[in-house]
Formats: sequence, C-alpha cells, structure tokens
Amino acid sequence: MKVSTLFLFAVLSVLVMGPKTNAAQAAPAGPAAGVPTTLDVVVTDKADRPVAGLQAADFKVLDNKQQRDVIGVRQVDGEAPNADPPLQAFLLVDIVNSPFDTIATERKNIEDYLRQSGGHLSVPTSFIFLTDTELKYQGEPTRDANVLLDNLEKNPPPQRSGQPQAGFQEWVQMREKSLEALNGLALKLRDEPGRKMVIWISPGWNSFSNLSAQKSPKELEALYTYIVSLTTILREAHITMYSVDPYGAPRDLAQSGNSEYMEFVKGVSTPKQANNGNLMLQVLATQTGGKVLYGTNNIAKMLNQCLADAQEFYVLTFNAPHAAHPDEYNGIQVQVNKSGLKVRTRTGFYAQP
Repeated sequence: MKVSTLFLFAVLSVLVMGPKTNAAQAAPAGPAAGVPTTLDVVVTDKADRPVAGLQAADFKVLDNKQQRDVIGVRQVDGEAPNADPPLQAFLLVDIVNSPFDTIATERKNIEDYLRQSGGHLSVPTSFIFLTDTELKYQGEPTRDANVLLDNLEKNPPPQRSGQPQAGFQEWVQMREKSLEALNGLALKLRDEPGRKMVIWISPGWNSFSNLSAQKSPKELEALYTYIVSLTTILREAHITMYSVDPYGAPRDLAQSGNSEYMEFVKGVSTPKQANNGNLMLQVLATQTGGKVLYGTNNIAKMLNQCLADAQEFYVLTFNAPHAAHPDEYNGIQVQVNKSGLKVRTRTGFYAQP
C-alpha cells in the first residue's frame, strides 16, 4: 500500500468541512487592538483539584512567547444547571481500537461509574460508540444516570467484527476510521452551543510517525492542511478531548501512544514540521486542554478525573495579533501568578488573515 494513501481520506475530509474559518475573528476590534480570542482554562492545585476565585490580574497570556492583553476572565461552574457557557460530556466507547479482551470490562466499569453516581451526574452526559461501520450516537445528554444505565442495558456496546491481526493495512484502516469519526463528530457538534468534553475511551491509534520522513513535499503539505483543518474544527466546536486508556498496565501494543505522544504535542507551523504523530489521540487531547490518562483499568476513576474539570473553569479572553499569512500558528501559554498551581488550556490555534 502506498504511504500517500494514508491521508487521501484526510484531504477529502477537509473538502467536506468547506472553507476554513476562525471563530475568534468574528468581531475584530481593529488592526491595533488585535483579535478577541477566547480560551477555556482549567487551573488545578498540587492534588489536581480545580481552583476557584482567581481574577483577571492573576492570569498572563503568552502568544508565540509574546505577552498579550487579557480582556477579561469569567469563572464558570460547569456543573450548575444554568452554566454559561453550557457544558456537555460525551463518553465515546471506541470499539475499533480497544483490545478485544477489554470491551466487556469497559462496559462493567462504565456501569460501575454510573451506579456510583447515586443516580445523578454532574453534567449532562451521553454515549457514543465508534464501531467498524459508523459513529453511533445513543440518546440525548442527561444528568440522570439511570437513563444511561437503561440505555446501556437495552443497547449494549456493539462487538467488533474480529480481532485485529496487527497488520499494516489493518492499522491504517483503524486510524482512518478514527480520524474520520473525530472529524464528523466535530462537524456535528460545531453548531451546538457551549463547551463539549469528549472522553475517548481507547488506547488510541497507531501514530505511523516513522513514515513521515518518507513523504514528499506535496504529501507533507496535505498532511499539514489536515492538521490545520482538524485542529480548527475542534476549536470551533468548542471541544476539549480526553484520552482514557482502558487497558491498564503493563502492556506493549503496537498502537500505544503512551510512550511517544509527548514528542508531538508542540504545534507545527509549517508543512516541513508536519508528522503523522501530530494526529495521535493523546496529542489532540493535550492540545485541546484535556487529559491523557492510562496505567490503570479503573475506568470509573479515570472518568471522575476527567469530569472534575467541569467543576470550575475560566473563560479567558485576550487580544491575539492579526494573522500575516494563511494558517499562521499561534502557540499559547497561560500562566497564573500564584505558586503551586497548574494551568491547562488549548495549546495553540491557526489564524487566517
């Protein structure tokens, strides 16, 4: 199989998206003022608990290492019934990439999580299943855990058609299905209001990072275009991704990204820098401000760790510079002036002139 076909589907996905847009540029305040740009920011203490009570003066934003003006900061209780912006959680059970012998355990762990909630979930939640043939949505988001349990009872996770044989062709197909599904999910959620927490229960897909050096300049350009487009559509859909590996430890799977994803979390600004590894599940979770969790098969515990982000977060608005050229990468760092605190947010975005 030609390596170039790895991203043929990706180019088609970009065409489906239509013209690329940048939501942050909807209301520019003039060349001197910059472009009002919004970030969801989670601040945690040493125990990884969300921190409330911070003010705008406590934050500093660096855009491509240059400090930018913070226009405003608003604290949000994502668990409140009238949260503004509203917040939804999607538990995406990945049948395609999960090891065959873990799928039954995944279901039991998810049921345990729902039962431990006492019948009430902190945020509206629904199921999505990635199967061999489709991305299957089950019901509308609800806070009633019993509704989800009943849904799971009547519509159990579908079974995979067979155990992967770890062949190159099959790993390629699994990766393509995953990225196509993610692109479709983002397109579906883009027009819905509020923030979306997509918790992807899966070890992820093969990185194919070692094949990037074999790509021609034209293929690298196509790869870069897809990275830009997928990153942009996730941002426009207001999606924060979470990678939850259900397999536990230790393990040694060919498609595991837990040992290499950190090499690719830094955003790329030119086609020459593009690598297949930039599209790993764990990389996308990090870049959208979510979490990468692995090393245990206690899915209920990891789900609680993800949804803790909904308790308190901040909507921060700053002035980004106007883009000088198409697909200009803005690398973002948000800092707070209080010691011992950690900040998670989107690590960058692509702007258009």
